[in-house]
Amino acid sequence: MPGWTGDPTWLLDVLKADGQINVRALGGWDSRGHGDFKDIRGIMVHHTGGPASAESIRDGRPDLRGPLSQLHISRDGVVSVVAAGVSWHAGTGSLPWIPANMGNWHLIGIECEWPYRGGIGEHNQRDEPWRRPQILAIRNTCAAILRKLAFGADRITTHKEYAGRSQGKWDPGNMDPNWLRDEIAKDLRGVKFPGEGTPDYTPPPTPVPVPPVDQYAGVLLYRGMRGPAVVKLQQRLKAVIVSQLVVDGDFGPKTEAAVRAFQSSKYRRPPLVADGIVGPATAAQLGLVL
Repeated sequence: MPGWTGDPTWLLDVLKADGQINVRALGGWDSRGHGDFKDIRGIMVHHTGGPASAESIRDGRPDLRGPLSQLHISRDGVVSVVAAGVSWHAGTGSLPWIPANMGNWHLIGIECEWPYRGGIGEHNQRDEPWRRPQILAIRNTCAAILRKLAFGADRITTHKEYAGRSQGKWDPGNMDPNWLRDEIAKDLRGVKFPGEGTPDYTPPPTPVPVPPVDQYAGVLLYRGMRGPAVVKLQQRLKAVIVSQLVVDGDFGPKTEAAVRAFQSSKYRRPPLVADGIVGPATAAQLGLVL
């Protein structure tokens, strides 16, 4: 059966076995992550917001702790395996084959270092091509993982396709997703690029239609989050399921347990998955509008 359920602890072995990928692993990668994957349904390609090392993807930012993706591809085409568990790379968004706002739990994330040393600016954010070593590494890495999962190139997506509308994402910039999928499909068909030469590439990105969203489409809350949105969630849970729940804006174990209790109730129509994560389906039944 295509796909994989659980963490892809095989990532390093699969990339090494490809024979064309310059790959390394950060220590502890196979036990690093924010919990376990559900079933893996594909790959999401990103660009970083400027110069960014694999270690920065591992460690995260002040506002978002790492890991931020499973893989990192540097400007010179080195692929680093960062984590096997869930990483915070997707956020809110939707695709026909991914549950709304659940990309982190179903998609392997690849953060590609922005290829220009000066970072993103007016001179390079629209029309300069990516570097040859990165293009080769992205293509070969995606193809190797898809072979393992027994998927085709249609299971490659980009952050801008998934989250362009919900978050305004546009990464990876200067890269047409359809072109990328076509290059990966060639690799899957066994096409050999002479000397691993640079594939033909037309830079201008193609706008991708995004399905309409409703008032709950942007909801994604889970353990470890804090803030006003969590306060609203706790207030709803306190009103409908756990009257003793403390409203403190901290999505901790007690809030997660209350979410699971709500999700597992026999009165849920349609039934909800009791995973402790508040996405659009749970928010709709809670009446949680953020």
